[in-house]
Amino acid sequence: MASARDEELWQQASPLVLSSAAATQSLAALVAQAAVRLLRGPQHSPQRRSKTDSPPGLVILLEGNLGSGKTTFVQGLGQGLGIPEPIDSPTFVLVQEYHTGRIPLFHCDLYRLESASGGAESSALDDLGLEELWSQAGITAIEWPQYLPYWPATYLWLCLEAHPQAEGSRLLYAKGKGSQLAHLWQQVLSQFTQQDPQENGILFSS
Repeated sequence: MASARDEELWQQASPLVLSSAAATQSLAALVAQAAVRLLRGPQHSPQRRSKTDSPPGLVILLEGNLGSGKTTFVQGLGQGLGIPEPIDSPTFVLVQEYHTGRIPLFHCDLYRLESASGGAESSALDDLGLEELWSQAGITAIEWPQYLPYWPATYLWLCLEAHPQAEGSRLLYAKGKGSQLAHLWQQVLSQFTQQDPQENGILFSS
């Protein structure tokens, strides 16, 4: 089995158009449901996981300007996991944990950790214990991941931008590291668009 260091980088060739906040949440719910299937599968058993460095959970890195829909996406994750509590931005507490769904959800917001030099305060990140969250079999959704000193071994990166020609719509760009996550994303796109996932152009780095 390939180690996480050998995992391939991939990206979606063109952005996905999300016509509304409801569409953003619908897509996120599909991601959450696919994550449950992945993380509860035999390939993520402790016996199989001992042979790889990849984290046992799914880490989603969410970029985008203020108001672009990052928290809306996390709310959709909660819907897909069946979490009954309302999900809001954890800006003032840095991380909010939800353990009432099918798998745990950890929602992090690093916006206020931006320093004058443009990075994150390492002591605050140490207190946050992100690596400990990554080590759990759940979903860790991180807003403003550009302030992290490093990223996990495998991840799904999503960037939301306002559509320049359609008010209220968003363009979603996707890339990641790890062949399993590329397969997960293809499945999600196929369900979301009801099209052949190859039409959405998943490209692997050489």
